[in-house]
Amino acid sequence: MKRILLVEDNKVVCKTIERHLVNNGYKVDCVFNAEDGLLEVNKHQYTAIVLDLNLPKMSGYAFIQILRKKSDIPVIINTAHASVKSRVKLINVGASDFIEKSMHPDEIIESIKIILEDRDEMKNKNKTFKYKDIVIDFSTRTVKKNGKVLELTSKEIDILKTLLDNPNRAFSREQLYLVVWGEHYSESVDNTINVHIKRLRNKIEETPKKPEIIETVYAYGYRLGKSVVDMLQQRMEQ
Repeated sequence: MKRILLVEDNKVVCKTIERHLVNNGYKVDCVFNAEDGLLEVNKHQYTAIVLDLNLPKMSGYAFIQILRKKSDIPVIINTAHASVKSRVKLINVGASDFIEKSMHPDEIIESIKIILEDRDEMKNKNKTFKYKDIVIDFSTRTVKKNGKVLELTSKEIDILKTLLDNPNRAFSREQLYLVVWGEHYSESVDNTINVHIKRLRNKIEETPKKPEIIETVYAYGYRLGKSVVDMLQQRMEQ
């Protein structure tokens, strides 16, 4: 069952939206501040988040900034008012859609459906990835180079999938570790990401010392190479 997180300090509004979502087959968790919302994200796998901006203590804007360091869950902003300038700002940090609080809750349900359809289309297009002599089939978790199956570890495949699912995003080592390993980064695992990336490049890159698929972001982390991002963009436009 698809699970939705509602982050809304108005309990009446929260319960109203929750009732409509439940009636449409969604499992729903309600929290009344951003801090509790982040705790819930760490505990459960959510399909989407419906977020109020004007929350006590931490704002909705700050919530999205923190969330986007570790997750790409769609976030629908449910607000009474948001200027064009603030909407652009929120989109830049990762908001997916906006719904006016005066609108009927069915508008939220429709927004969720559209966002999920778009994500499903993206995932279907990204089930198989081809770049030069590399072919990755994520449905079977196999990688081939020049037609021969490569022996990649589960974490190496997860790293590739994370980068390919987020082609326009650079990941810090801490973020990548949190997404792939599901644990918080610490000094004790400081070299883990670097070692995995080095081994992965040695297996998939044509010239590992001049990587095209996985680029290093100096003093930060890693991202997809520009030529790969351009290829994926062309593929999406077809």
